[in-house]
Amino acid sequence: MQGHRVLVVGASSGIGAAVARAVVAGGGDVTVSARRTDLLDGLVAELGAGHAVAGDTTVRADAERVAATAVEAMGGLDLLVYVAGYGPLQRLADCEPDVWTDVYRVNVVGANLAAGAALGHMGRDGVCAFVSSRTVEDANAYFADYSATKAALDQCIRTWRVEHPDRRFVRVVMGNCQPTDFAANMGDAELLGAALPAWEARAVPGGMMHVDDVGAAVV
Repeated sequence: MQGHRVLVVGASSGIGAAVARAVVAGGGDVTVSARRTDLLDGLVAELGAGHAVAGDTTVRADAERVAATAVEAMGGLDLLVYVAGYGPLQRLADCEPDVWTDVYRVNVVGANLAAGAALGHMGRDGVCAFVSSRTVEDANAYFADYSATKAALDQCIRTWRVEHPDRRFVRVVMGNCQPTDFAANMGDAELLGAALPAWEARAVPGGMMHVDDVGAAVV
């Protein structure tokens, strides 16, 4: 990371914040972005380094502003890490269109807008990295909204590589880690109680990684 300039989108907590810590520990410069200004400011204060830019990258103008502000603050951009994502538990038979639309906006549209905004500021060595999910292969019960959007993200990553063969696009497959805010956004506790044995019955891998280990591994 020495001398590298990194923009982390979805950095207010969890994996994104851990990635930012690892960037700074490795000697890099980091700009952290998310929708929660207070948490971003707290993270920068904790790091004693870096830059905070609040924004919503599901909105094109915001995605472009975040990228441009990061470039101005750091003098350039070498790496984008898109970590933002969430998924509430729900049965497919009970799917709520508005919920699915919002999950898709955050997990897929935001990722594409952030990458599109970053590319124009990157040189040929620039990298766009996206946090995907192991659930794409696992078919977790009651979690199709999340896993389906991550499958869509994976297809977008493949297409980015075709449309921009002179650049690098990295898929980071993520498993279970704590502490993060992810579980708090899953919603229905009763449905989670039903989901866990259903996942176990299908031999969905368990285990838990510490988020700081994850951040260091990503970096």
